[in-house]
Amino acid sequence: MNKKSECEIGDLVHIPQAVQLVDMTDCGKDPQLSIPLRFDVTESPKIGVVTHTTTPMGYLRVLCEGDIWSVQAASVYTLKGKD
Repeated sequence: MNKKSECEIGDLVHIPQAVQLVDMTDCGKDPQLSIPLRFDVTESPKIGVVTHTTTPMGYLRVLCEGDIWSVQAASVYTLKGKD
């Protein structure tokens, strides 16, 4: 697993335990207009798929266990095979 600052859509990511997941409205590029609707904290490690990479404040959008969440990009690790 490599920590990577730039993920691509479709990448699998490892979300460690105790990482905050945020369900935010997507109101364009202005972070002040992104309203958190709900929060969750991972109780165990999770796997997610990156669905969107250009969100405000360094967040990625990931599909994790059937829900779309925003998670800080610095908190996840990409899961890629060796090239």
